Amino acid sequence: MKLFILAVFCISQVLCAEDWYFPYELHDSAWTEEVKADRPKDLVEVAKKLRLNKLIEYLTFAGLADTIKTGGPFTVFAPSDKAFDEMLRCPYLKKELFANKTRVAELLTYHVISGEVLSKQLSNELLAPSLLKVDGKAINIRVNIYDKGKIVTATGSKVVKVDQKASNGVIHVIDKVMFPVPVSDIVTVLSKFEKVSSTLVTAVKAAGLVETLQGEGPFTLFAPSNRAFAKLPKEKLDDLLNNKTALADLLTYHVVAGTIYSDGIDGGLTSVPTVEGKSLKILKCPWSGRVSVNGANVWGPNLSVSNGVIHLIDAVLIPPPVEKETTSENKPLPWMQLKKAFGVGVQRMEQFGRL
Repeated sequence: MKLFILAVFCISQVLCAEDWYFPYELHDSAWTEEVKADRPKDLVEVAKKLRLNKLIEYLTFAGLADTIKTGGPFTVFAPSDKAFDEMLRCPYLKKELFANKTRVAELLTYHVISGEVLSKQLSNELLAPSLLKVDGKAINIRVNIYDKGKIVTATGSKVVKVDQKASNGVIHVIDKVMFPVPVSDIVTVLSKFEKVSSTLVTAVKAAGLVETLQGEGPFTLFAPSNRAFAKLPKEKLDDLLNNKTALADLLTYHVVAGTIYSDGIDGGLTSVPTVEGKSLKILKCPWSGRVSVNGANVWGPNLSVSNGVIHLIDAVLIPPPVEKETTSENKPLPWMQLKKAFGVGVQRMEQFGRL
């Protein structure tokens, strides 16, 4: 729980500034390449071979190295050194998380599953209980599979190397530390960010959607911030808050069934159906990786929760009329929206006459 509280605090600071089946063959030899040497006898030795030096350093610091070395079998979703370095750039995390033995132990325990789970046993939306327990309940690692098995994520972190076998388990290397740990549901997490999402929480309550968004899901929520709601005329917002049906339609237009992390979004334009019924146009810049939804920018992506993922956006999404929804499917996006999303890349293409 302390780790969750720490995650909430840190993010709020930034925001204010049984049989498992893997249905696809894995053809990428770089992705499935095993350690080229005599098989090490334990997971720590495999980690050394893979040059996961920061992982070993923090396992040792947290007093977990001996357990990972001699216990098991375990499945370890192991962040790369670069993944740790990216987190360590945040002075607050470096001081309050990575200098605290207990919090590091909690974080790393979340990256470990009991038993050996190979890549062929993974399936989309698989919930694998980690060794981390909060109030006696194991916190799940959520596996997602995109693009016919070409992209696999573990709680939003992309799996970049699989099936690194050891005598007491297996390692899958990931490109980001799985943080914050998804202890709570969508509504509970949003409620923690009062300065960012209090208007959305008020709207969810007024629409009678609390129980739904606290349910099993999974859901992907494109969550407008308080500033996004403030862009609406006050009269319109007041009318919505007093019209339960219209408000529910508006809010469910921001919800997609299933878990969509940024790495699972194809570059370019994608149409995704919402719980409300109409579709969202999701645009991902192939150069920067920035994402927009119906023109609204995703400025706080990949906030993992126990029943899905939240992406914070800078505008409220208004459902289009039914007749426009069915006739605009193949219309190109406005030029300025493309230019805003793709930035310099589009300008360069324009200069060379490609657009």
